[in-house]
This record gives sequence, C-alpha cells and structure tokens, in this order.
Amino acid sequence: MKASYFLASKYAQALLGTLEEKGEISRLDEYVEAFQRLKKALESSESLRDMVYSPLIPPKHIVSRMKDVSEFDDTVFVQFLEVLVDKRRQNLIPFMSHILYQESLEREKVVEVRLVLPNEVSNTIINQVKQAIQNKTGRKIKLRTQFNEDLIGGLQLYIGDKFFDYSVKGFLEDIQSAYAPVSGGEIFES
Repeated sequence: MKASYFLASKYAQALLGTLEEKGEISRLDEYVEAFQRLKKALESSESLRDMVYSPLIPPKHIVSRMKDVSEFDDTVFVQFLEVLVDKRRQNLIPFMSHILYQESLEREKVVEVRLVLPNEVSNTIINQVKQAIQNKTGRKIKLRTQFNEDLIGGLQLYIGDKFFDYSVKGFLEDIQSAYAPVSGGEIFES
C-alpha cells in the first residue's frame, strides 16, 4: 500500500490524542526521537525494511524488532506500533516521524531555521542572525548551519517551509532571469 501523508497525519493525531488523554504529552519529544531512530534505521537497512514490510513475518516479531530499533520501550508506543503493523501501515512511519516532529516544534513555539553560508563565520555573526530571526518571529529558534561554497557571498535561510535567498548567487540568477531574452538568442545586439 502506498504511504499517504494524509493518512499518516490521522494516525499521528490519534497518537497525540492518546498521549494527551493519558497525561503523557510532555513526553512527545521521546516519541519523536523514537520515530526518528526507526525512520533512520528503515532508510539505511534494506534487511530491516524487508522484514518490517513483509506480509509473511508474524506481526508480533515485526513490532518487537521495531521496538528494539527505536530503543523506546513504552507501553503506548508499543501498542501504537501493534496497531500500525496490524493494519499494515508501517509504511507511514517516515511521514509520522516528520509530522510528530513538526507538532513538537509547534507546541514548544520553536521555529526550525536552516542557515546556509558560503564559508565559516564567527559564532557572533551566527548568533546575530539567530537573534534577528527570533525578534522577527517572536519564537525560539532551532538553528542549523550549513556551508555552500557556491553561494559566493550572502546567505540563504530556510525558515519552516519558507525559503529566503540573500546570496550573491541568488541575486545573479535573478538578474539573469530578468534580462534573459524571451524567445532565445542574444541579449545584446551589435
């Protein structure tokens, strides 16, 4: 069965509802980490994928193996895995990992920001960028930095699902697309 983001969100909402009902929602980050470990293991191990998605392997064995891989022995988590396996929905785990992570960020009023720079800069500059974003959004910032030599200068920001390009490379690409001929041919004529 093909994985569906919509269906994964329904299962994630059911898990969140159960955690709230049991007064365990404060442990959401533990569930997120468990799902992320499980997702990473499924992506990196073909033999684990084959076993988890096999219709021939007993569901209890699949759940037991997923519990071991997730390194999270929690009653609600294991029961949830049992439901997923029973309904043959273990293919939703990658989507659920993402959905639960986003929900965790939202509940903590945190914005994930990816800062792409052309080369390494001082922590002072990175902290200034972080503080400026925090002031604009009014939220705590979870900042990840990357370096990309192709940028030449400036920076690129990924804030949540939005992209802001303040790089020299982006500026030059904007100029090129603005002044490129519509029907082909030369830009400048003699």
